[in-house]
Amino acid sequence: MLRRILRKLVLLTAVLLVAIAVLAIVIIEREPAVPAFSAPTPDDVEKARTFVRNVRSAINPDNEQSVTLVSNEDQLRAVAKLGTRTIPGVRSEFHFQGNKAIGIASAPIPFTNNSLWINLHAAAPEFEGEFKLSELKLGPISLPPGAALKIGRVAANLVVGNQFGDTVLSAATKMKIDGDAVEFELSMGEMGTNGMMRGVFGALRGSEMPGPAEIERYYTQIRQAMDNGTLPNEGSYLPYLQFTLQAAHEGGAREGIENAYTSAILALARVCGARDFTLIVGGLFEDTFDNTDNWNTDCSQLTLNDRIDSRRHFTTAAAIQAASNRGFSVSVGEFKELYDTLRSGGFDFTDIAANNSGIRMSDTLMATTIENWPKKLASITNENSLIVSYDNIPQIMSGEEFERIYTDVNSEAYLTMIAQIENKISNISLHAE
Repeated sequence: MLRRILRKLVLLTAVLLVAIAVLAIVIIEREPAVPAFSAPTPDDVEKARTFVRNVRSAINPDNEQSVTLVSNEDQLRAVAKLGTRTIPGVRSEFHFQGNKAIGIASAPIPFTNNSLWINLHAAAPEFEGEFKLSELKLGPISLPPGAALKIGRVAANLVVGNQFGDTVLSAATKMKIDGDAVEFELSMGEMGTNGMMRGVFGALRGSEMPGPAEIERYYTQIRQAMDNGTLPNEGSYLPYLQFTLQAAHEGGAREGIENAYTSAILALARVCGARDFTLIVGGLFEDTFDNTDNWNTDCSQLTLNDRIDSRRHFTTAAAIQAASNRGFSVSVGEFKELYDTLRSGGFDFTDIAANNSGIRMSDTLMATTIENWPKKLASITNENSLIVSYDNIPQIMSGEEFERIYTDVNSEAYLTMIAQIENKISNISLHAE
């Protein structure tokens, strides 16, 4: 009896493997449906930033009633372009066609040198009430839209957690398209408070994110050390980094070193990072420790590499890396510099150097066992144990000058400069073997 059951299981497994192989052969194509993107431009970043700000405003928990979000094809195309840049190789396209929103995505098959692709086409018509798909194709095969949407909902719930699929698909209760403009009616009050953003970042990170209570514990430690004079309110930022990393090491035995570091660096970024930090990671924090009126000191005068903005760049990039992945954190830094060519004077490779130094700190410390943390902490004796010096790294330049010398962020000249920065980072003491 047992032998017969085993034979059936082996036969069933073989049939399933053959079916999967046949399906893969059928859906895989030799050309991507989406052509290669040009490099993102400052205008793309500005459009995507406007869209994200509007969405973040809509998901404010104070918005108990439905709200209207107005966007357009250009904004949504910019979001698609920038979003897929954070996932190497993937391309996506978005446009309106009559009363339908059309989305197309292409992903290369790994290890095929971009010679084989999986293409996905989806169409969503105007709706009022429940979001629906009118068309879905995987390669040349048409799939039943309703059933596929249900499977996608369940998969998103499982992968991201916190009922992510249910929340996203029920967030929009209406979509109306008028030419290249679109109007959404959103019911999103719960999205900022139900842990959805922790689920999103956990999926990017590859493991569950620590909760707000863990982050708040480190936030309070840092704030109390500032107010009681343990940490200075001017001069070098190094004591803050040493204090926070020591606190993470002490908490590592209780929480696991990866989660302890993530909680501690997120808390530090909330105190001393970029002003727009919560625009990127909103939903990871609770309002209970968001009010700075409870504290007497701040980080405003602290410097890293003798610059206030370097402290913000380094800390924010380190926190985003701890909460997500390298593709996302590096892209956010690039997008910020492109945006600065429109709004804040120009593109600055020293900002990129600060970002990438923070990213590498997170990479190194999260890959270090708790037993080896004391050795790493002992290697941090000065600021340049953590962040590269800016010698021979180009500083702020106008958008026109950046284009003349480097063309864009896909050019060989740009990538060569990034490689030089990364090589410098590899040689600082924190990353020494």
